Amino acid sequence: MKLHYTIGEIAKLYNITTDTLRHYEKEELLIPERALNGYRIYTLFDIWKLNVITTMKRLDISLKEIKQFLDERSVEKEKAILNQELQFIEEQINSLEKQRHYINHRIFALEDAQTNDLINQVRFIDYSERKIIHLEEKIETDNEVDLAFHQLMQQSKETIQIYNRDFAVLLPIEKIHQRKYNEYSDAILIVGEGQPYDRTLPQGTYATLRYQGSYQNAEKAYNQLLSRIKSLGYHPGSYAIERYLIDINQTSNIDEYVTELQVIVE
Repeated sequence: MKLHYTIGEIAKLYNITTDTLRHYEKEELLIPERALNGYRIYTLFDIWKLNVITTMKRLDISLKEIKQFLDERSVEKEKAILNQELQFIEEQINSLEKQRHYINHRIFALEDAQTNDLINQVRFIDYSERKIIHLEEKIETDNEVDLAFHQLMQQSKETIQIYNRDFAVLLPIEKIHQRKYNEYSDAILIVGEGQPYDRTLPQGTYATLRYQGSYQNAEKAYNQLLSRIKSLGYHPGSYAIERYLIDINQTSNIDEYVTELQVIVE
């Protein structure tokens, strides 16, 4: 093992810049020896110091506090740093566990959307109250739909929302009767437990239908859904929910699109 390293070798070894090492020297955290030619020479003791600095910076400990630890280190302070690092690791584990949960949930949702047996089948499903992030805005084009989704994601403060694609728009029932299938009144993002929300969808029985392919198929799907509701003596609520289970964000093949219509019934 080498006993001395140049500033360039240390920078490469730790994947940091030479400017960073000079800054540590300016702050008196890491003061290398000097060779006869004036070049900085880093010893194994300097490498130990740099390991400590790197670890403590990862824990968001200030350079001032790091210097104090290096100058006045003790067993108790070492234990305190280790406990802090342990807490940091636990937080990372919890974050990764959450991400794994939401990724698995997303995979399940995509696989469920690809279940062909559910396409063009009217089903009645009891939903409990669902939490949503809500954007009240007139939406008429595909670009406006994409913009609305982006705005909803910006409203959410949870980074985990990046895995949530439970996005939908609301279409007033009177617009369906007028055959204006793209005049939406609202956009929503349905969120999970423990995530921020500003409104809820009411609990109740919803008539649902999934259709595949182009959004031009919406008229036929709505006619089938409302006809089934009427034939059973139900009355539809004031709006329909259009959930985009698979859309342009997941595939470039329009034939793979899956949209789910939901209408609460009384």
